[in-house]
Amino acid sequence: MIKRYFSVALILMTVVVTEIKAQKIPLYIGTYTEKGGSKGIYTFSFDTETADVTLLSETETPSPSFIARKNELLLAVNELTDGNQSISAFQIEGNRLKFINKLPTTGSAPCHVLLDPKGKYAIVSNYLGGTLDIYGIDSQKGLLGHEGNVKFEGSGPNKKRQDAPHIHSAFFGKDNHVYVSDLGSDQIYEFQVQKKDGKHTLNLASIIKTPAGAGPRHLAFHPKKKIIYAIMEMTADVLVYEKENDTWVEKQRLNMNAEGFSGNSGAADIKVSKDGRFVYATDRVDANSIASFKVLRDGTLDKIQVQPVLGKGPRNFNFSPDEKFVLVGNQISNEVVIFKRDKKTGLLTDSGKRINAFKPVCLIF
Repeated sequence: MIKRYFSVALILMTVVVTEIKAQKIPLYIGTYTEKGGSKGIYTFSFDTETADVTLLSETETPSPSFIARKNELLLAVNELTDGNQSISAFQIEGNRLKFINKLPTTGSAPCHVLLDPKGKYAIVSNYLGGTLDIYGIDSQKGLLGHEGNVKFEGSGPNKKRQDAPHIHSAFFGKDNHVYVSDLGSDQIYEFQVQKKDGKHTLNLASIIKTPAGAGPRHLAFHPKKKIIYAIMEMTADVLVYEKENDTWVEKQRLNMNAEGFSGNSGAADIKVSKDGRFVYATDRVDANSIASFKVLRDGTLDKIQVQPVLGKGPRNFNFSPDEKFVLVGNQISNEVVIFKRDKKTGLLTDSGKRINAFKPVCLIF
């Protein structure tokens, strides 16, 4: 009898552990919209154990090219150039998004939104117009109002791509400073966020000059070291910066493509694993690859893999929350490709799983 009860208990324990291990969580995908294609933001159910995905809902909003989430509030930049460019706020209600409100941006083609970890403000990068916007936000009311902006100046040697400032992204560093990449002037700006008269302001702390004609796009920060990994869109280089005293110093410049590659590049996204052991970066145009780097003891990188993304136009990618999978949004081939990630080696392999999506350009959990 005791043996029988033990067997039943063991079975029940196994069922419970399996249910805890396999969770279905929401996945949000922002897209470029057009008639006959995508309509906006897509909400999926993602199985963390199998990487199976089920479509839950579709939210209409024009070209939400970058999205960010804080609890039940989701923000999206509407990357337009016709005067209707904006930032939109949504409330997450179960499997659906409920529109709250939207506000215009001071620049054109807003391409990135950064959410304050405390949910008090958001920062929007405008690719055209050379401005960075700050908005007050509330978890229930959405966007409270435009609190100010920063206007940039400058250009670079590539007259076709760098005729003016092109603000591409803003990220928080470990020091809670905001780091802003300007593709147009080959500079990364470091700002301190302060609150004055009830509004948030950005005060310039330093400027990091990147190689001429490189075009900084996105950044990733080592979780334990004073290290920045910066991806250069136009050269497909990853630059490693370390803070020495109060100055960011370049420590390494490493191309992300395979040896012998001679095509055109359009490096897009870069991220570091939670444990700080690996860095990943995507390249578009002719490369269409995701590179894996091992982080060495001093924070510099060793390239260990260049994996084809099995599609075209890998603009954005993201880890699943447990980092067992890497999801790559291939904008041109209209598909998200899901790779398995070996946490010990950092290497990626095709899971065989795909998400059919029209022009997927941002993925968040």
